[in-house]
Amino acid sequence: MKGCRMKKVVILVAVMLMGCASQEMLMVRQMEIKDVDIGKIQDGAYIGAFSYGGFNYEVKTIVNDHQMKDIVVLHNRDTRHAKRAEGVIPEILRNQTPNVDAISGATTTSKALMRAVENSLLHEQ
Repeated sequence: MKGCRMKKVVILVAVMLMGCASQEMLMVRQMEIKDVDIGKIQDGAYIGAFSYGGFNYEVKTIVNDHQMKDIVVLHNRDTRHAKRAEGVIPEILRNQTPNVDAISGATTTSKALMRAVENSLLHEQ
């Protein structure tokens, strides 16, 4: 009887933790990414980060002549979905804004990388 009660408690805690993780994932997927006025950004290399799920995503955004010239992903998870999410980087550069469509199938990490780029630029205005 005691062992059965303990299993129920363990299952309940696991379900609660999954619910928290799912809630955090939903919040990241729905978070708004802002357009940034690149015209206000001076030339330079800017580091930006965003933490989600116990991991700190980090990028370096290179600005030259009021344009994003390059974005280097400094820290990303080493999973298939995370690597796929890096496909937002060429879109950000092409559109000159971190507010682009997320990569289907890698939405959460795409949003984390977009927010890291946004943070790198907003800290410098």
